[in-house]
Amino acid sequence: MEFCDKCGSLMKPVKEEKGAFLVCGSCGKKIKLTKSKSQSYKLTQRIPHTEKEKLEVTEIRKIPQLSEEEREELEDYYGDMLEQMDYD
Repeated sequence: MEFCDKCGSLMKPVKEEKGAFLVCGSCGKKIKLTKSKSQSYKLTQRIPHTEKEKLEVTEIRKIPQLSEEEREELEDYYGDMLEQMDYD
């Protein structure tokens, strides 16, 4: 991690056509990275996305309502299952 000797702000690695540089976010000072220093930095490229690509689509499914008879059958079924599993 490098700090700007002008203003003391953190310098971030930036890749350009002419090579890799450390650039100060506050004052804009640039320092060319040497091969030994550039190996300690990971240069990545941010890919811009459109709003459509950022949009997350979720589907909401309505849970069917059970009749009183179906509900009682399920309660009996689960009660029987718990008895068989010997839960106390």
